[in-house]
Amino acid sequence: MRRKRYDGRCGEGQLSFLNRCDTTSYWIDIGLSFVRIRTVTLLRPASLAVLAWATLAGNMLVMLQGALVRATGSGAGCGSHWPSCQGEVIPLAAGTATLLEFGHRLLSLVVFVLGAVLLIQAWRHRRARPGLFVFAGAAFVFLLFEVLIGAATVLLGLTGDNATVGRGIMVASHLVNSLLLVGALAGAVVFARERSPAWPLRIGRQRLPALILGGGLFGMLVLMFSGGIAAIGDTMFPAESLGQGLAADFDPASHPLIRLRVLHPLIAVLVGTYLFFSLGLGLWLGLVVEARRLALMLLGVYSLQLAIGTVNLAFLAPVPLQLLHLALAILSFGLLAAVTVTALGSPTARAERGRGAGGARALGEAT
Repeated sequence: MRRKRYDGRCGEGQLSFLNRCDTTSYWIDIGLSFVRIRTVTLLRPASLAVLAWATLAGNMLVMLQGALVRATGSGAGCGSHWPSCQGEVIPLAAGTATLLEFGHRLLSLVVFVLGAVLLIQAWRHRRARPGLFVFAGAAFVFLLFEVLIGAATVLLGLTGDNATVGRGIMVASHLVNSLLLVGALAGAVVFARERSPAWPLRIGRQRLPALILGGGLFGMLVLMFSGGIAAIGDTMFPAESLGQGLAADFDPASHPLIRLRVLHPLIAVLVGTYLFFSLGLGLWLGLVVEARRLALMLLGVYSLQLAIGTVNLAFLAPVPLQLLHLALAILSFGLLAAVTVTALGSPTARAERGRGAGGARALGEAT
């Protein structure tokens, strides 16, 4: 039995939607099927935070599932059909590849619906939480791009045994867009909290932290793009040994996807070095407590990501290690996005201490 909500404005047992007390339903169609969503009530802050977290977690699962589809060669499981799968809405005679690809599309649909519901809720809370509305809107735009990139990948035949540079660029671009989506949803999670930062972000007052954190975000996007190239190179041209793989990386006669994958570990070290120095500087400049905790978590996760990446390279990129490596990369970017939003939406710790000292001084003078 569905739990009924009562918000004080509608009759008991009725739902409130766009200031109407009824049980109106609306439909969303993104090609696979029609998904019926019951009217969404105005959520409380705690429930709003749960919705934002669920959307973020769902998108992370979609990214990992997409990597599994790519690593197992299941991208062509639905053939060249989109939004249908093998020409059917629900493939009945499905093999493993078809089940993996169709499952990926279904989970993507669920995340799209969650993103739409989050945007509707953010719209209704836009006066009290304008930051949430901005980040939820940005996330929904990236969700639309996810749909378009996924459709183009299938319809252009950039799946299965396709080993062209064009496919590598498409996979890398898809990962970058997915990472931007994670960043937007991380911002939405921050602003969905009861104690959220100020809006608009105080970029003008904190130009140095903004430049430092912005540089980190850009570096991680470049790192993810190179990771997409390396991933498709490992998938299409697996090495038989570490020595043979390294030799192929530097062989001028090798396929471009093979020669480009050597850039990924180099970029990872450069970005990691930048993050350690920049976040160390940020901690010295006096990030607020919430941002400091997130920054320390980020440094730990990124260190673990570098270690897993090294093991992944040494063992010739087995699928479980690929997924773990990607999961840590997603988590690192989400944490960096949360650090950025929290830091730029709050005064520095030094400013807070200065205001506190000033207030205490004024109180002492008054007494």
